[in-house]
Amino acid sequence: MLTKNQEKLIRSLALRKNRKKSGLFVAEGLKLVKDLISAGLAVENIFQTEGSSEAFVATGQPVEISLQEMKSISFLETPSPVLALFKQPTRLSEFQSDTGFILLLDRIQDPGNMGTLLRTALWYGVENIGLVKGSVDVFNPKVVQASMSALAHVQCVEKSADEWVEWSASKGRRLLVADMDGTPAAEMNWTAKDVLVLGNEGQGCDVAFKAVGDKVTLPGNAAKMESLNVAVSGATLLYAYATASNAL
Repeated sequence: MLTKNQEKLIRSLALRKNRKKSGLFVAEGLKLVKDLISAGLAVENIFQTEGSSEAFVATGQPVEISLQEMKSISFLETPSPVLALFKQPTRLSEFQSDTGFILLLDRIQDPGNMGTLLRTALWYGVENIGLVKGSVDVFNPKVVQASMSALAHVQCVEKSADEWVEWSASKGRRLLVADMDGTPAAEMNWTAKDVLVLGNEGQGCDVAFKAVGDKVTLPGNAAKMESLNVAVSGATLLYAYATASNAL
């Protein structure tokens, strides 16, 4: 049975401030929950609809609730039989000097785009994710769903745009700024020390990055199509990096 306090806690995790305060986040769906457990993330609670026979080894007894109760706490249009509360993994305050390629996400707002970019980055072997302050929280329920457990495997560091520019300069890192006017990705001399910057869906990259970074672009039919979705652009640029650097 779902208690009022449990329901209140879960619903409160829709807000970033409550996720930060509690150190918890929500994951829904059998595969996602199992993948996060397998990756070693600590489970706070698992809620399972009545009649569901799935067993979760070494995580304690799931709380059995009704379908109606699951609907009351689910963030999905069609609730899954399984919802879990996980403890957020410890975030890095800084990347080490020997950190490899970094994907830097500048104020990405759409949770679906953020989750897809995290998932895609991990697919191409990129585990270091920079975030510019103002980006959607990576523990937003919709980001968690779209990331498909990538959150358990990537390291995220958040700074302001100016702080990232300063950090990159101090570490001798090249900023590669995704832009319509730049060197084609296939011609870029990619290195494992590069920082690829993808900008906000509507405004693009911060001027601080454009002022000092090298621009990289994806040639296309700009006469008929103004731009690509940021997640699609990110996936294509990450593929260009991975193939050029033999990361695959």
